[in-house]
Amino acid sequence: MKIAMMQPTFLPWQGMFELILNADRFIFLDDFQYCSRSHHTRNRLFVAKETVGFYGVNINNPKTQEIALNQVTLQSNGKWKNDLLKRMQFVYSKTPYFFKYYPRIESWLLEDSTSLAELNINGVKTLCSILNIEKDFLYSSDFTKEIGNPSVRTQRIVDLLEWSKADLYVSANGSFEYMHADNYDYIKHPVLFQNYEPANYKQKHSREFVPYLSVLDALYNIGADATYDIIKNGTKKWLSFEEMLKLRNKT
Repeated sequence: MKIAMMQPTFLPWQGMFELILNADRFIFLDDFQYCSRSHHTRNRLFVAKETVGFYGVNINNPKTQEIALNQVTLQSNGKWKNDLLKRMQFVYSKTPYFFKYYPRIESWLLEDSTSLAELNINGVKTLCSILNIEKDFLYSSDFTKEIGNPSVRTQRIVDLLEWSKADLYVSANGSFEYMHADNYDYIKHPVLFQNYEPANYKQKHSREFVPYLSVLDALYNIGADATYDIIKNGTKKWLSFEEMLKLRNKT
């Protein structure tokens, strides 16, 4: 059983969908700590020709850090949603696949959401549906309800792996440092780390390819099938804990 997990972000990049695609079960870390000025509330897309900027969510108490994602509430004033959608229409309406996928993005964003976590999770599920990615989704908050006060950092990841009956953990590359610092037992809990390399595709708004944008940019420019292919082939070699250690010691 291959397990991947990640905090639900807003309009995620392609790499998150590669993790989902390569797992049997994907755990949304919906009750993990919110971080301001992160991809929890914003992500990058073109805002004009040759110019990239953030498309973001308006939340209550945006500077709050000691709160879980599923406790962060959205501003009830729908103006920010309408402004975001108008901006997206203005910038992307002339891309080849915009009108094929935009109605589903609009429908998702205009739905009422009780929390930032719910908004982002529903967004990820909508994008998975567009990409024809079907997975078994779990939620860290369900595990927390079962056990009460959860552990922290790497131990919490280990607990979630055991709860989800994992044989292999498929992890984002950025998790390695804190797992190493916390003496993660990679013998008992085997792990493979993502090493995603964004593939070039034709972008209407730029003469030179701009990587690490929200997956929406690829969807609007090249469509779901081509986007699926570049997601599927993003990591040429998944790295073991030992291989990550060797790379770390070389730098």
